[in-house]
Amino acid sequence: MKRIVVGLVILVMAIGLWMGVAQPTLAANLRSDNTSQLVALGPMRQNPVDKKLSTEYGQKLDLNNSNVMAFRKYPGLYPNLARLIIENSPYDQVEDVLDLPGLTEQQRDILEKNLDNFTVTDVEPALVEGGDRFNPGIYK
Repeated sequence: MKRIVVGLVILVMAIGLWMGVAQPTLAANLRSDNTSQLVALGPMRQNPVDKKLSTEYGQKLDLNNSNVMAFRKYPGLYPNLARLIIENSPYDQVEDVLDLPGLTEQQRDILEKNLDNFTVTDVEPALVEGGDRFNPGIYK
């Protein structure tokens, strides 16, 4: 009698395991290639920095939002002129940079040569808050 009960228990467990494997899981269907995603209908939200990169900020040196390391691209601007420009920002137009206090003739000439490389956009707090304009934490 004991053997019949043990055999019956083993048979029920085997059938239960076999039936349990065949049932699909509800959390994730791992066997299919169906990778449907929820697509939001409506305008996609963009953070302010990404929005700023789609303007002239991404192509030219923005006098109101660039950090001191961005001025290294242009000879003669880094570090002294970069510091002066950042300390006296924001600017309404690119030519305002020529009216900086304490500017030497040589520095004025360097700025005039680079006016085409500059742009002025609205100040973006995410780019100028804190000390990141002077020390963005990029070390080479």
